[in-house]
Amino acid sequence: MVGYFERLGLITSKINICQNLKSMKENFDNAGVAQKVATLLALPLAERAAELQLMRDDFAVWMAHNFNLKPHQVEQLNKLSDTDRKQLSTAISNYLMQNRVLQFQKEDKGEEEDPDFKDLRIHGLDEWQDGVATMMFTPLFIRISYTAPQP
Repeated sequence: MVGYFERLGLITSKINICQNLKSMKENFDNAGVAQKVATLLALPLAERAAELQLMRDDFAVWMAHNFNLKPHQVEQLNKLSDTDRKQLSTAISNYLMQNRVLQFQKEDKGEEEDPDFKDLRIHGLDEWQDGVATMMFTPLFIRISYTAPQP
């Protein structure tokens, strides 16, 4: 009987750790996105599927719940068309469900750079719209860069 209760205690501890990991907000930078991806990939498959379904249901809300976003970042997410948000969340979800590590690069903004002058590039977006990607060797790569406003 002691072994049973010890195992039950370990299971409860693991559940609490997973819940704490899932509820932590990350910074929206290279390290924060990498940490969130690692956390998602570490979840049991059913939990990962449920979390990624939340992402698909409302990408902007999921991002705000999982990342420390600045007001202008929330505004930019909300400015994306419904189609763009859906395509992005679908591609990310499908990619992570295949146990693949999302490649993400976000440049740091300089003093002179305006957050409205950003360039968002996504490689592999179209290929990862299907749950079983036809291009299994196509990576999903998201890159955000900033430029100074032109005079």
